[in-house]
Amino acid sequence: MDYAIVTGATRGLGESIAKLFIEKGIGLINVSRSDNERLQKLAGEKEVSYDFLSCDLAQSGETEAVFREVGAKVFGYKPTRVYVVQNAGVVTPINPSGEVENQALETSVHVNLLSPMIATNEMIKAARGSDSKMIMINISSGAGRRPVYGWSTYCATKAGVNMLTETVSLELSKKHSRHQVIAFSPGVMDTDMQGEIRSSSIEAFADVESFQRYKEEGMLRETDTVAGALVKLVTESEIESGKLYHVNDLL
Repeated sequence: MDYAIVTGATRGLGESIAKLFIEKGIGLINVSRSDNERLQKLAGEKEVSYDFLSCDLAQSGETEAVFREVGAKVFGYKPTRVYVVQNAGVVTPINPSGEVENQALETSVHVNLLSPMIATNEMIKAARGSDSKMIMINISSGAGRRPVYGWSTYCATKAGVNMLTETVSLELSKKHSRHQVIAFSPGVMDTDMQGEIRSSSIEAFADVESFQRYKEEGMLRETDTVAGALVKLVTESEIESGKLYHVNDLL
């Protein structure tokens, strides 16, 4: 049985990705702050392995310990393929620089960038000596490639995720590794994160009216649609390691 590790599978895109892996008969390890009973039930119905490991990705020590456990567990199963989806993320703080709470900034950097770096490090170490092929997917954003007023932290961390992807891919290729890593930009979706964005003031986030219009005019994609494009890409296609894939190019 192949296995997938998904962070932030409690709701939104993470839940949709995890659900589609289960429906394909792929075992799931859910790394989130809280478990998801819907996924647990679905895995039982599909007779697919399901594990939940509680983790606050804002705590680097906790992230390291949990992914060390995850690596040992999943490669101990000796799967043909292991998918690692670094989905968990926070859009806050939403405010221009000079008006950001430093604690919120630190949390954002830990969740959006440091935790994927730690998890990547631990999973590559855990894969040594294994015959499994690992495909790592880092969820990025269009904000990682352009500046957005009020999103300095989010833009910076997602740009970091993109560069992490490219650099790790370079390192793997130099070692002639079979493992691959890509980034995936999911576009605008109907999620709780979008609700947070729409509730911002125009002083904090200059583009808030555009995001409010996306919702009003039905321009937000369903997370199942976006997840379907990603899961199909990594399970049914030959991917290019190091590449940033955009959902618009896949639908």
